Parts: sequence; C-alpha cells; structure tokens
Amino acid sequence: MNRPQRTQQSAHARHCQRRGFAIAMVVVLMIIVGLGIGLAMSRFSVQSKTIARQVSGYQAHHLGRGLQEATGAWLRQQNGRNLLEVLEPDTGHAMDILLDDGSTVSVYLLDAQGAALSNLAGRTDREIEEGGALLRNLSLNTTDTQYLQLTRPFGPTTVSVHSASPLVLDAGARVIAPELAERLLAGLELLKSNSAQISRTDLTRAANEAGLSANQRSAALRLFATDIELWAVIIEVRAGRGANQGHLISRYGGITRIRTNNRSASSNEVELGAFITWKEIQGDSQEIDLSELY
Repeated sequence: MNRPQRTQQSAHARHCQRRGFAIAMVVVLMIIVGLGIGLAMSRFSVQSKTIARQVSGYQAHHLGRGLQEATGAWLRQQNGRNLLEVLEPDTGHAMDILLDDGSTVSVYLLDAQGAALSNLAGRTDREIEEGGALLRNLSLNTTDTQYLQLTRPFGPTTVSVHSASPLVLDAGARVIAPELAERLLAGLELLKSNSAQISRTDLTRAANEAGLSANQRSAALRLFATDIELWAVIIEVRAGRGANQGHLISRYGGITRIRTNNRSASSNEVELGAFITWKEIQGDSQEIDLSELY
C-alpha cells in the first residue's frame, strides 16, 4: 500500500516540476518577446525621428531657396533704391506672397549689422586692432549673455549706426575718440532720433560737430556703417482658410548679404547672397531676437 502511494506522490511531484518549468519558460519567453518588441519599437522611433528631421531639413532647404529667388526678384524691382526707403519703417515689411491654398507668406527685411563682429580671423591688422578694442570695451560693460546677443561671428567689420544698441555704439565711440566719446554718442543718438536713414555725410557731420580730428573721423567711418550689407530675412506663413484664417502657422528666418553695385548712373544691380544661416523660429512673439539667427 505504501509503495503505490509513494509512486503516486513521486509522479505528482514530477508533474508539478514540469509544470513549474513550463511556466518559467513561458515567462522567460514573454520577457524576451517583450524586450524584442521594445527594441524594435525603439529603433522604429529613432528611425522615424531621423526621417522626420531629414524631411524637415529638406523642406526648410527648398523653402529657403524659393524664398531667396522671390526676394531676389523683389529686390531687382527696386532698381537699387536704398532698402530703408522701400521697407515699412517700423516692421521692415517688404512684400506678401499669396499661395494657391489661400495662405499668405509675408517677407520682412531687418538690418542685421548692428551687432559687433566677434570673429576677426583673416581681417587686416587695422581691422583686428580696432575690432578687438571694440570687443574689449563691449565686454567690460555687458554680462556674458548680453555680450553674446550683441556680437556676431560673420559679416562686415563695420557696425550699423541704424540698428546698433547704445552699448555697441558706446564701445565703438570709445575706440574712435575716448576723450570725446560722450559727445560723439550724443550726436549719433540725435541722428537716429531725427532720421530713419543716416547717410555717410550725416555721420561725418556728427563727427565734426563732436570735435573729432581727421584721423578720428576716418576711424568713425571705418567702424560705423550707414550702407547696410547684412540683413535678416524673416518670413511668416499665415493660414488663409478655415478657423485658423490669419493665424501664424510657421516662421523662418536667416541672414544674408545684400549689395548694390553702381554700374552706371541709371542702373544699379542688386546682388543677393546665399543665406548664411536659415532656421525655423519658435514662438509667435512679435519681437525677433536676431542673435538667434547668427
């Protein structure tokens, strides 16, 4: 009687062991399958993000090329006129383009030469000396954040009188004539408040009235620019139909150089350079921080 009972108990134990082993194997297989699915989904997610970035970059590149052609055509229509004369004074609005779907692309041109040039590699000895002195003066009167916002790594060494901040103008004036910097600054601020367009003659007159010497006047014309070459091109795309009509859909911006070659008395040829930078601008604030485009 005991032997059959022990046999039954042994068979039951083996059955339980096999059942436990099977359950353990199922759990292990489930873990392996789960890890495999997770890894596959992770790879798919990474690939999707990579493809999305590539598509976004492709679209932004061709959008920039198309905008460059449209802006170049608009500039040629201006026959070499000073851009400050044809742009809306407060906004820099240049033109609107109506698309087939009813949406509107608005193009704005902003003076982007108001920041000081921070990269002086390859410049002349005089440009390095004067530009370096301007940067030193600027660094003494600004925080690290302000310094980065008020400098740019490319473009002309000259700083736009029209768009330069008081801190940049002050740093330049102290390079030109340290003892007369305050008087020169007062003259420049008066010019900016009285006129949207400051000519080279206006700048020379302000330097004369401040009491600058001939050498100092020459330095002022080397450091400060009245003819702007470096421009920010901003585009805003707004919906044309539906509930979002007129709402901002996207905004892009980039920096380019625009030059006017005076070939003859009756014809000026405008040269629009390729975009030095081009990126999507986040947010819908009306104020554009040009330092984000440098």
